[in-house]
Formats: sequence, C-alpha cells, structure tokens
Amino acid sequence: MNDTWRLPGYAEVDVLGTGGFGRVVLAKHEASGKMAAIKYLRAEFLADARIADGFRREAWLLSGVRSPHVVRLFDFVETPQGAALVMEAVPGVSLRALLVAENVLAPEAALAILKGSLLGLADAHAVGVVHRDYKPGNVLVSREGESKLVDFGLATLDGHNGLTAGSPAYMAPEQWAGRPGLPATDVYAATCVFYQCITGHRPFEADTSEQLRALHGGAPVPLEAVPEALRPLIARGMAKDPAWRPATADGFVTELEAVARKAYGKNWEKRGWKRLATSAAALTALTPLALLTAAGTAAAPVAAAGAGAGVTAAGTGTGVTAAVAGKIAIAVAIVGGLVAGGLLIFPPGDDPPAPPAALSVAVQTLSGRDQALPISYELQYPQVSGGSDAAVRQRINDALRAPIDKRLKSVRDAVAQPDLVERFRAAGETAALHSSARVLLQTPGLLSVRYDHDLDSDTLGHTTWRFPEAFSVDLATGQVLGPGDVFRPEILTAAGMRTLTRRLTPHTKNGFCTVPTVVGSPERQVGMDAAEQPGGAGGHVPAATFGFTRTGAEFEILWYDLGCASAAGNEPVVLPYDELDDLLQPKFLTMVGRTAPAASSSAPPTSGQPGAGTTYTNSRFGFTTQVPPGYTASSWVPEDGEGMRFTDAGLGATLTVWGTNSGGRRPADRLAEVVASVEGNGGRVTFRSDDSDGYTVSGYQGDGKIFYEHESIGAGSTAGLRWVYPVAHKTDLDQPVTDTVKAFKPGDLSQPH
Repeated sequence: MNDTWRLPGYAEVDVLGTGGFGRVVLAKHEASGKMAAIKYLRAEFLADARIADGFRREAWLLSGVRSPHVVRLFDFVETPQGAALVMEAVPGVSLRALLVAENVLAPEAALAILKGSLLGLADAHAVGVVHRDYKPGNVLVSREGESKLVDFGLATLDGHNGLTAGSPAYMAPEQWAGRPGLPATDVYAATCVFYQCITGHRPFEADTSEQLRALHGGAPVPLEAVPEALRPLIARGMAKDPAWRPATADGFVTELEAVARKAYGKNWEKRGWKRLATSAAALTALTPLALLTAAGTAAAPVAAAGAGAGVTAAGTGTGVTAAVAGKIAIAVAIVGGLVAGGLLIFPPGDDPPAPPAALSVAVQTLSGRDQALPISYELQYPQVSGGSDAAVRQRINDALRAPIDKRLKSVRDAVAQPDLVERFRAAGETAALHSSARVLLQTPGLLSVRYDHDLDSDTLGHTTWRFPEAFSVDLATGQVLGPGDVFRPEILTAAGMRTLTRRLTPHTKNGFCTVPTVVGSPERQVGMDAAEQPGGAGGHVPAATFGFTRTGAEFEILWYDLGCASAAGNEPVVLPYDELDDLLQPKFLTMVGRTAPAASSSAPPTSGQPGAGTTYTNSRFGFTTQVPPGYTASSWVPEDGEGMRFTDAGLGATLTVWGTNSGGRRPADRLAEVVASVEGNGGRVTFRSDDSDGYTVSGYQGDGKIFYEHESIGAGSTAGLRWVYPVAHKTDLDQPVTDTVKAFKPGDLSQPH
C-alpha cells in the first residue's frame, strides 16, 4: 500500500486540503466530465483496524443521510492499494474562511447559515446519526445561498459514546464527559458557532483544555455581547443540561425562525443570503472550486472505473459501492441490513460498524436553586439512549422527564402564592425538593419506572407533598401506557375493579380501610375503582399509579387519596403475576416477558412437520432450515412450488421457507420485483444485494414490521426464506434470525423438482 494510489477513472485537478489521516482532492470523472471531491485515507492507516473501521464507518453513516444540506456521498471504494470516499464537490467556501475574511456576520446572515446547518443536522438525526464535530470548518457556504455540512468522521449513532473527541471550542458538556452523543450535542455546537458568527469570538476561550472544559461545563454563557433579541435563542441552544436544549435540530429551526421574524422581519433569510452570496462568490473565485462554474458539479452518482464488483449500500439511493479485492471488509454495504433489523452473515474477520445499540437507561439529576423563589431542588429522572428511531427516543425521554417538571411546577405555583411567600421569608426557610427515580423493569418492549417525591419544608408540611408515582412506556412507540393498554376490557368495569381490589387486599399491610358515609348508614369500604372516588370521572380504572417489576405489578396506593386517614400515608403493593396474568392484555403480557394465555407454544406442530427446535428439510426441493422452539407450522404454497410457514403468535413473528421451479432468472431482476412490491405497498427497503447466486433484501414493510428475505436462484429451481416480525421484538429475535440464516441450505438448484 502506498500514498501514490489514485482512484481509477478520475483525473486529479487540485488538492483541497490535507490532514493527519489523508487528503481531499478536487477531481474530474473522466467518463462524464463531472467534478467530485475525493477524500483519501493515507495508506498506512489501512493497516490500523481502528482508523480503517472509522473511515468505513464515516462512509456508512454518510451514506444513510440524504439531505440538500449535507454533502452527498457518491461512492466508497476500498482496495489493497487504498481507500477513498467520492463526494459531492460544492462550489463555495467554508464558514471558517468566511469568518477569517469577515470576522463578524450580520445577524440575518448568521441566522441563515445556522438554519441551513440545523436542517442538515435534523436530516442526520432523523436516521440516528449525530455529527459530534460541528465547527466552522465543517460548514460550506455556497454561492447559491445554502449551507452544507461536511466531514462526518467523528459521527456516531445517536446514543453511542464514540471517542471523547471533537473540536474543544464547540464541545457540549456531555461530550467533554464522554457521554453518548445526542441530537442536543450537535445543537450546542451549532449554537456556539452561531455565537462566534455574530460576536467575532467564541463563547468560551482558555489557555488549556481543562480550563475550557470547566467553562463549558459550569460558566454562564456571556450573552452581553449578543444582540438582545437573540439572547434567549443562544441561552436555549447552549444550556448546560441537554434536556433543557431543544430536543431536536428541527425543533430549534422552528424557534430560530420565530425569533428571526420577530427581530428582523419576514424577509430576514433572503437578506441574509444576499449578504453572504457576494462574499462567498469572491472567496470561491480564489480557490480550485472556481473550476466548478464551468465544469459543473457531480450531479449524479458515478462509479469508479475499475473499482470491481460492488454491492449497493443500504438506504442511500446513490449507488455507493465497496470494491472487493482480496480480504476487504464490506461493512458499508452490509450494515444497512442491521439497521433495518435484517441480519446477514459476515465473512470471518470482517467486523462491520456496530448496529444501533438497544435502548439503555441512565438516571440523570436536575439540581439547582430557583432565582426568584425560596426553592432548591435535586430531581432524578431516567433518560434513554441508543436505538434507531430518534423520534421514538425523544418521546420516551419527554415522558420520563415530565414527572419532575410537573413536580417542580406544582411547588413553584404553591410557593409563589403571596401569603406563602411571606411565610417562607418570615421563617427564613427554603423548600427543598427531592425526587429519586428507579427503573422497575426493562424489557425489549417496555420500560417501567417509579419516582419517589419528597419535600423538606415546615411551611408545606402536609404528607400529600410526599408521594410515589409509577408508569410504563412502550419502547416501540414512546407512548405512556394507560389502563386500556394494560388491562383486558372486562377488567375496566366496576366488577373488574372489585376483582382487582380483592386480589390486592391480602398483599397490603392493613387492608383497604372503611370510611363514614351519612349518619346512621354503614361505613363504605374503599377500593381500587377510580370511578368511586370524589370527582372520579375517569371511569373504572385503578385509583393508583402502577408499574411492573420482574415479579408482578407494583401499585403505588395513596391511602389518603382513597379517603383513608391521612396518617395512613402511602404504600407500594405488589400483585404477583400468578394472580395478575388473567387480568392483563395478551399483548402486554408479551411486553413484560410473560407467556400470553394464547401463546403459540401450546399448539402442537402438524403431524409430519417439525416440532420445537428441530431442523426442517423439504422432501421435494431438498432445502433445509432450522425452526426455533415454540413455532407452529402450516403449509404455504407459492406459485409452482412448495413451502412452509412457522409462526410465533406471541411475538408476532413468521418464518416462511419455500422452493419453486422458477430457476434460470437473473437475481437482479428478481430483486427488483421484490423491492417494487415492498415500496408499492408503502414499505421501505434499507438494504439490497445481489450476485450470481441470488439476492438479499431487508427493510420495513408497509405495516412497519421488519422483514428479511434471501432467495438462492439456480438454473432449474430456487429456494428462499423470509422473516417478518415487529420492531418491538427485534432484540428477542436477533439470535433466532441469525441462526436460521446460518443454517439455511438451498439444496440442489440445478434442476426443477
């Protein structure tokens, strides 16, 4: 390997930049005459697995981002001689060069650049990619009035830590701490750059990295240099706690536009780009990119001449290829299947970039002191990271954060009453709020949490200020589960609530109390029916919040809310699953890891067909597959063929295997038919590949379920398998899918059967 290698089919025009890992050049594609920017990795780094994997990872991450505000990736090529990314060449200049020339930008111009960058970040965040190195040098400003993001070399999947790396002047506090990259991490960096654009200097400057870490982590943002109208926007974007920043770059754009219109009028963006265009054009004329004026940018994907056989990358729509010469990792092409949930078998020694991590949970703490009221607070709340769907993750985190926000607001509202404020001040007292958070249960489909709220205050001394609460979140949708999502319909009735009360009673310390009614009438025993409580307009639902543990449901009973003596306080009461299963929805039982009453494992396999955990061989076509334990078998007949379908109703998963006498077809043609069918029914293909032996395709069906399909095609017949299952059960099914793919053998395809 050496550094004189050039990508075949391209004529190098000029060097755009060099760095420790390689160089970026402007080149002309000889066949089409189009210009492109090519990023080469220095040859010696191909032998360094960590650096080479990072280069492949950059290609893979960038291949999944399709946005007019992100520089497009056209091709990724790796051979024993070298590796290269072929990217869109943008006729413009970096924001860094623009700031060197201008020092300070007009607010409208800076807002226009920030908006375009945020839209690019939003498109990256939408596919789970966090940039992690937003800085002026990674923003290109074009003459046509747009900004584009470049250089995803430090990018990670949302929720992954990656290296503690970035550009220190713009790194968020959580990035300094090495915590997982979040969309809010990019929002912080973009806001820092915006601050620099309108003030002429960075928000924090220091002589050492430790000093800079301390400033980003604890110093207030120096807003005095910022136009007053823009201060709230910058304060939001640079909040120390990522939970207090805009949750998404897209959401920040909405706030930005509202502020810009109010401060600079409805034509602010047009004026901003008009001011930038002159400077950008003048600076572009002094660079090699001026050649693009005559030559044109690479307007369509172009494959490198001589690159060899390649595989189309997942989800790009731009023909990204990975040349295979010798033992070359094809991770960029393959990982798209992992993102979708379809699993592929990798050649020994080829380690692809990791797929999106399963959701992980960490407890965060919000602490501080109210600036206007005698209140201090230290409030815990869980926060999730990882997963492939940023929108779902945000809904989950919003739900997990809501209880402490509500708690803080309720105490503020109480203390802010004039008579109470005077009492606090007269006593010299500060109300101290505390909330602790605990994860009760986490499964692939469910997160159940409990909060314990406390308050140290003599003025607000009533026991009702101290209480627990619990709830559960569907990890597939991010929605908080209500009683109707958990209990069977017949339980959400007066009779059903009486049944729940009877079953809970033996597990309480003192049973359900009785309360007086009218004089001379018998006392009424309280129960779990919310409809029987004062103001119980919510219907026949449990009169307590509840969460789930490994052993059962934990009801957080507030006895004083039910009408018992205030001194009774509250009590967590756990109802074991053995006494609870018949009250719960079958779907919910599956979410907590229980076997639903109608589970498929109870149904015996059809006579003569495979039972649990066996290998099935089709006697006619000769293909063989492994069948996971507990799946029921049924006949499935494709055109001119024979097959079998294996189903687990509890997981909503099906494995279909088949053989047909449709051999002799081109795998690429068959693959095109499958893709057209999926997309025609509202689905989305995220990975596709074909070779002389068959094709593989995976993605999402129109109903949102993951699918993975492989079919081997011979001269006389075919054999294939297809998995379909809900996203919520991906973790449960990763291993069974992998096992069946490894074990599948197509049999003799040279002749019809």
